[in-house]
Amino acid sequence: MLDQDVRSEFKVVAPGRVCLFGEHSDYLELDIIAAAINMSIEIIAQPRDDNTIFVSYRDLDTSDEFSLDDEIQYRTQRDYIRSAFNVMARRGISPMQGWNLQVRGTIPIAAGLSSSSAMAVGAIKAILEMSGENMSPQEVALRAYDAEVAEFGESGGTMDHYASSIGGIIHVNTLDHKVTTLPAKLDTFVIGDSGEKKDTVGDLRYIRTTVEEEYKKIGKQIESFDRRLTSISLVSELRQSEPSKERRMAEATLRNRDLTKRAFRLLSEPSLEGIEFGKMLTEHHEILRDELERSTSKIERLITAAYDAGALGCKINGSGGGGSMMAYTEGDEHGVASAVERAGGIAYIVKVGSGATLIKMN
Repeated sequence: MLDQDVRSEFKVVAPGRVCLFGEHSDYLELDIIAAAINMSIEIIAQPRDDNTIFVSYRDLDTSDEFSLDDEIQYRTQRDYIRSAFNVMARRGISPMQGWNLQVRGTIPIAAGLSSSSAMAVGAIKAILEMSGENMSPQEVALRAYDAEVAEFGESGGTMDHYASSIGGIIHVNTLDHKVTTLPAKLDTFVIGDSGEKKDTVGDLRYIRTTVEEEYKKIGKQIESFDRRLTSISLVSELRQSEPSKERRMAEATLRNRDLTKRAFRLLSEPSLEGIEFGKMLTEHHEILRDELERSTSKIERLITAAYDAGALGCKINGSGGGGSMMAYTEGDEHGVASAVERAGGIAYIVKVGSGATLIKMN
């Protein structure tokens, strides 16, 4: 029987994220560095007297309703609130009564800021509260990954869920799921949303499949090949001629791996050298743009405008092929945001944010 405290109204706030280093790495079991941002998905939960879950998606002006009595059927391929309930129910965690859920947020959709992952994290955290249960932030992230990615057979990794659930700046060792909070103090980011649609799931599937196949080919040439350890110079020496597009993509992931290691050392110090950090962001973008072909002409225009206005470093944000870019600034954020908007983007000024939180309403 749930006590009165568990049955009371509450709110969950789950942040979006930016990937600083290691784009297209986590699903290849390579490490990443990400940061939660102060844009979020909010779920307000109010208890009902029946066994029904009613979800109002306020920003989309749509709703959903389902019963907790049976396995919940999916209406679409990526029905994340429903999948969160199913994932948790299989673990024996399910509310004892119905709830009304209001979902709204400040994260722009399909902009590479992980609005869907934030919603999955928020949903898992809300279900725990409805059920009178607890999990660590890392466990919440893994269950959110199950609900968003594994449940639908997608190709994403765990980076977004860890960043949203834990908050701050984090390094994730994706092989053993070790998460390290980094102490560096970052200033401000400007997000430039291009408004260009992107196919995140399709792009991730293509890159993952292509690079995994190249890793297999490299493994036949280097018996001891280890994607986490083998030097990029040893892999490059295998080439007899200009590398294929597929080989360039595989080598790009190894260069991103090495850049992430360098960035880990930089961000492990509380006092940050902003110019060096900006150079590293630029280096990461150039790998994503030139070797993985993830940028677009519009995003390049936004990046050029940001640099002209004083940004220290810029990169594509998220899976790329559309979506958004990000610029790191130290005191020039308003000028950079104005320049991005003059270049045709929608600008958001953001800072590093806290992890998913629960707030009792009464």
